[in-house]
Amino acid sequence: MAGIPQLPVELLMKIVSTFWHMPLSATERIIFMRSSALVNSTWAEIYSFESSRDVYIPSAAFCDHFIERIRSPRATTLRTAAPSFAATVMALFSPRPKQCESITIQIAHDDVHPHKDRPMRMPMGGVLDTLLETINAWSLVPNLRRLSVEYMNAGFDDIFARAGFAPLPEQITHLDVRYSFSDAMPIWLAESLRRKQEKQRRFRWRAVGISHLSRSGAGSRRLSIRKDALR
Repeated sequence: MAGIPQLPVELLMKIVSTFWHMPLSATERIIFMRSSALVNSTWAEIYSFESSRDVYIPSAAFCDHFIERIRSPRATTLRTAAPSFAATVMALFSPRPKQCESITIQIAHDDVHPHKDRPMRMPMGGVLDTLLETINAWSLVPNLRRLSVEYMNAGFDDIFARAGFAPLPEQITHLDVRYSFSDAMPIWLAESLRRKQEKQRRFRWRAVGISHLSRSGAGSRRLSIRKDALR
C-alpha cells in the first residue's frame, strides 16, 4: 500500500527466521506457511530460502510434494487439481536439495485420551518412514545433517520400537527427539505416561552416523538411548 514504509530486508530476514524456528504446532506452522505466500515478493523469497534450508513437515500432503520436488527439482506441474494447502505452499517452495540442512517432523497422537483398548494412532510416523527411505534410497539432500522428531501427546517408546529409523541416512549426524503435550492433554494422563515408561533394552535399529543426540520433554530415565545403538 502506498505511504507504508518498507522494512529493511535484514529485519524481514530476522523476523521470518525467528518465527520459522519457533516451537509451533502443526496447525500454527501451516497457517504461517500459507500466509507467507500472501505477504509480498520479498517476504516470499526470504521464506523460500529459510524453509528450503530448514525443512518442516507439518502434514502428509506436504511431505508428498516435498519428495516430488527434491526428486524432480524442475517440475512445475502439481498433481493436485485444486489449490490445496500443500500445492499453494509448494508452488512457493524453492526445492534447492543441496541447501537442505535439517528436517523436522511432528508425530502427534490423534487422540488426547488414549485407552488401553484403543492403541495410539500416529499417521505421521508412517510419513517419517517414507521420507527417510526415499532420501536414503535416492541419495537426495546430500547436505542433510540434522533430523528432529517432535512427539505430541505420545508415549516414550515409539522411537525404540520404530523400524523406520533403520534407513536413517548416514550423513545425518544430529538427532533431536522432543516430547510435548497439548493443552487438551490432561496433566494426570501425561504424568501417567511418564511413570509407566520402562527402560528399553532392545533396539530394532542402529544409527551409526549419529554423533550428537539431544532429547527434551522426557526425564533421563524415560529416554536413555545406549551408545551402542548410535555406534
